[in-house]
Amino acid sequence: MYNIKKVSEILDIPTVTIRAWETRYQVINPTRTEGGHRLYSEQDIETLKWLKETMQEGNIKIGEAVRLLQKRPIESPSLPETKPGYEGIIEQLYQALIDVNTEQANRLTDLAFTLYDFEEVFQNIFVHVLYKVGDEWENGHITTAQEHFSSQFIIQRCTQFLRILPTDHSLPRALAFCPEGEHHHIGLLLFSLFLRKKGVEVIYLGPNTPLGGLSDLIKMKNISIIAISLTNPEPFESVQSWIKENITKDAHLKFVLGGKAVQQTDLFQSPAVSNLQKVEWNEWFKANVR
Repeated sequence: MYNIKKVSEILDIPTVTIRAWETRYQVINPTRTEGGHRLYSEQDIETLKWLKETMQEGNIKIGEAVRLLQKRPIESPSLPETKPGYEGIIEQLYQALIDVNTEQANRLTDLAFTLYDFEEVFQNIFVHVLYKVGDEWENGHITTAQEHFSSQFIIQRCTQFLRILPTDHSLPRALAFCPEGEHHHIGLLLFSLFLRKKGVEVIYLGPNTPLGGLSDLIKMKNISIIAISLTNPEPFESVQSWIKENITKDAHLKFVLGGKAVQQTDLFQSPAVSNLQKVEWNEWFKANVR
């Protein structure tokens, strides 16, 4: 998915023209963020590209190009029949990923974004596909290469939203990372996308991040929220000590911990520290950000 500025850059079509074609001719139907910003799919881009090229090659105006578009046979690749709801896409996307079929995986992902809000796709499709991939890998039913391909595909489709979703500079700034020794960051990425959809600027450091130097970064970038994800229990003690040290230095900081390796700790007695395993994300946001 792309914002209108990126689409304009890709196609060399002014943003005002894209909006005019959308409004007057309904040739594309972008999704919108909570703040009302347009997000365009690969199919939207292909449609706009076709219109531009048809106008240039035929030396015709947009109205005539739209009429030709409407008469054009639908050439989009057919998808296998799916079950109603999320389950059909989950099954097909999983199969495309373990078949290492990038084209089919992208088509199914574009279909999902067409049918559902992008946060629904993250929470109700991507997460379940990743759980299934992880289970099948642990049981020896798929290879490490298939697991890596599947994870990286979904990570790439998610991270583009960190780049294009708009930010509300009146909201506090967040830092998101997995500590050194932690390489699984899907959960952290999904929470970061949740924050970005709400308008929070997120500095995303990702997996295997050393704690040294982070305190300076927090001060330099005026960070207020720090999200940390752990599935590996080994770094927990050092993370716990680091959090306590930073709370002592700066009482306004808020920490959010998630992941299956997060243990019961006296940290959660502090109002500055939340356990995402125990709280609903929107309720946490209302209480701690808005």
